[in-house]
Amino acid sequence: MPDLTFGDLNDALEETAFSVSGSELTIDLNLLMGESSISLSDQKVAEFLTNLLDVASAAQEAYNANNANTTKLASYPQPVSGIPFVDVASGNFFVSSTYSFSSQAPLNKAATTAVTA
Repeated sequence: MPDLTFGDLNDALEETAFSVSGSELTIDLNLLMGESSISLSDQKVAEFLTNLLDVASAAQEAYNANNANTTKLASYPQPVSGIPFVDVASGNFFVSSTYSFSSQAPLNKAATTAVTA
């Protein structure tokens, strides 16, 4: 089953946010999230994951639009958003979004080196 590449994610971002050297994946969070400086103690995991899944969704749309790719991907859907609401304390408006991801893996994950989406 086909999946996206890290190059596909770079193409969707129109930036080189993802680079690989050997077994190390480097993600430029400035390009992915607009964060010029970040530390391990920053509470940014939800922001990182939503931005990553947004980029994966855009890359999936581009992948599926390419007629050469006869098997279409459905692993990275757009999020489902709720009704906007106002935070009474701050006066800011927010919307709750639910992201999902679908993958296929063997029952014994330890026996595989790659898991396709």
